[in-house]
Amino acid sequence: MNLAYHLQELKHQVLLIDMDPQGSLTTFMGLDPTSLKQTVYNAILHSSPLPIHSKIHGVDLAPANINLSAAKLELVVADMRDIRLKEAVEPILNEYDFILIDCPPSLGLLSYISLVAATHVLVPIQT
Repeated sequence: MNLAYHLQELKHQVLLIDMDPQGSLTTFMGLDPTSLKQTVYNAILHSSPLPIHSKIHGVDLAPANINLSAAKLELVVADMRDIRLKEAVEPILNEYDFILIDCPPSLGLLSYISLVAATHVLVPIQT
């Protein structure tokens, strides 16, 4: 969230994608994950367009909620699972200078499909 905020302060168009079933980024951005009808889950499991909430603190957000926990199980047997997030992002690539994906804290399927969709990886660590 902080990186996105500072990038938008430099006049960049930024999209945040919350891929963590806990929805912490979604909550930090001011949305209630439990009240959301459309999330990243719908985009990666049902090929819906990414649900984007515009201009929250100057950045756009594709939110998440606990439904992503089910996605981890559903993706195991899903066709073309590796590229589902990448395909969801492709239609909007030209609208943003930066698309930041917030991954879960483990290397499971949600992190894996996020890495497949990414061009660069930033791993924050405590010094």
